[in-house]
Amino acid sequence: MPDTKPLRRDARDNAARLRAAALEIFLAKGLGAPLEEVARAAGVSIGTLYNRFGTREALIDAVIPDVAGARLKALGADVLARPTVRERLEAFVHGMIELQSRDPALNDAILRRYPDAVALLGICEHSTALGNDLVREAHREGVLSPDFTEDDLQALVWLAGIASREPHAPKGWQQTIERALAAAWT
Repeated sequence: MPDTKPLRRDARDNAARLRAAALEIFLAKGLGAPLEEVARAAGVSIGTLYNRFGTREALIDAVIPDVAGARLKALGADVLARPTVRERLEAFVHGMIELQSRDPALNDAILRRYPDAVALLGICEHSTALGNDLVREAHREGVLSPDFTEDDLQALVWLAGIASREPHAPKGWQQTIERALAAAWT
């Protein structure tokens, strides 16, 4: 368990370097990047990392929620600015694919690879709720097939997350997701 007493100056500096290194490495390589690499980049031992943060999830929660929250909030604002529910839902799917494709850390967060990173999980739940709200709204307006469920939307997002990071994913996976969404409209 990490210490909770006030830190000495050198310990505060170590923690700050660990947070900076973790942010850089997680954003580049994903949340599963080796913690030894984070410690090395910060110029401290792996023991110092665990002493300060206790677990990978605690380190993730110390550095990723602000970045993930800002990116997902921007996506949400863009989505909600669209005039029709169809445009909003399509913008949501396209935006999630774009975020997952270019940001390994956010992709890991969206896929909930580290469910014990509670702060990060909460941020991702807001995006899930937005997507689910859009599906329900499209159903109410009668523009989305009743057969297309919230689970289907989450499956498309999950598939995009897996395929975007997999070097051997079938070519055209994005078009497959597009076709699945297009087929769901009434």
